[in-house]
Amino acid sequence: MRLVFAAGILLSLCAVPAFADQPIKVSGCVVKGVEFGCLALRHGNKTYNISAAEPKPSPGTFGTVTGTLRDHWVSFCQQGPIISPASFRAGPVLCVKPTKKKKK
Repeated sequence: MRLVFAAGILLSLCAVPAFADQPIKVSGCVVKGVEFGCLALRHGNKTYNISAAEPKPSPGTFGTVTGTLRDHWVSFCQQGPIISPASFRAGPVLCVKPTKKKKK
């Protein structure tokens, strides 16, 4: 019984780092979230919830967000992992809206 208890404690100590918050710095285009008041940052195929970013970025702005990635948090926005607290710095690149190709 003691061995099972000790093994359980050892395994739980190994699992803690998997839930640890991680520092992150990511750049991309800011888009409106699907829920009112939510903001997301698109970086390639990945989307991050940056609603907590200060100063508040405008949709369509390219920039860099620096903060703490909170993989285990849940948000009203429901759009990607949350970066909070977060700071936003606008960049010199313009975000262009993808256009749909016309069928021939």
